[in-house]
Parts: sequence; structure tokens; C-alpha cells
Amino acid sequence: MARGPMSATRRTRPTTAQCFAATLFALLVVAAIIVIIWLALRPGKLHLSIDHATVRGFNFTAGDSGLAGTFLLALRAYNPNKRSVVYRSLDVGVWFGDTYLGGAEVPGFRQPPRNETRIDVAAPAVRDALPREVERAIKRDRSGGKLPLDVHVRSKVWFKYGIVRTRHYKMRASCPLVPVNFASPTSFDRVYCHVHF
Repeated sequence: MARGPMSATRRTRPTTAQCFAATLFALLVVAAIIVIIWLALRPGKLHLSIDHATVRGFNFTAGDSGLAGTFLLALRAYNPNKRSVVYRSLDVGVWFGDTYLGGAEVPGFRQPPRNETRIDVAAPAVRDALPREVERAIKRDRSGGKLPLDVHVRSKVWFKYGIVRTRHYKMRASCPLVPVNFASPTSFDRVYCHVHF
């Protein structure tokens, strides 16, 4: 009796090279998906600038070379992202070179997408005695009518995507050579800050 053709075909096992190629392809697909999600969710850099800076009651206290007065700053925060950003409290410091002159903590806030927000800061000066060379340099600049200061801002921020939020980012901004005018009020050129995450 003759046998008919085999009813079941024999399956061949994949070779090692085929297994390796399939694994590599799967890893590439997963990596591509991760990169696409990261690019879609990655927040853009925030923009921070100083629109105005003055000082009120600026004077050296008699005897101890301490500083009196309040630095009044108008900061502008711009969120270029398509998602909201939440700032925890902002720590604003005013410096003359390497010497801290004063600062303030500003309450945090939520900023909508593609929004500009004005932040008014009143930073009281430190009462501690300043080094003699710093005091002389400040008095020299003040007699010239303009005091160049550096403003540093620190905060923790996160971004919200609907009900989902990102991890915390440490935001640091440095705003160099902010001119404080002691003469009659003149126009103020906006000072752009360098923002780092």
C-alpha cells in the first residue's frame, strides 16, 4: 500500500542569527518609542527677564557699614511650552559681584501655556557689615548714578500635562549687570536672564 503525502509540514527552527536580528529590531522599536515620547513631553526652556530695577531708601547705616534699603525688581516669566508650569516659591537674590546684598522669597504660582507673568519683588538689603572694599566700590558706582547688580533666581518647577505632572526640575537663572539708576528715572533696557535646569 502506497503512502500519501505527509499531512503535516515540518517547521524549521529559527537560526541564531534570525533570533538576534528579531531581538535587535524589537529593541530599536522600543528605543524609538521612548525617544518620541521624550521629545513630545520634554519641557522647553523657560524665559526670565528683568523689566525694571530700582532701590528705595538705599544708604549705609552709620558705624557698622551695614546696608539699608529695599531693591524693587520687576521680573517677567514667559512659558513658551504647550503645557502649564508650576513654580514653587522663587528665591531671588541681589548681588554686587561676589557679595550678597539682599533677597526675598516670592510665593509660587501656576503659569498657563504660552503665558507671560509679571513678578514684583521687594528684596530688603542685608543689615550685616559689608567688606570695606565692597562698600567703597558701591559708593563709587552710586556717585556715578548707576549701580550694576547681579540678580539670581532659584526655584523648583514642574510641568503639568492635564492631570499628569513631570518630575521636579531645579531652575536657576542668572541676570547679569542689572543697572539700578540713582539719577532721575530714565528708560530701562530689559535684562535677559540665563536659565538653567
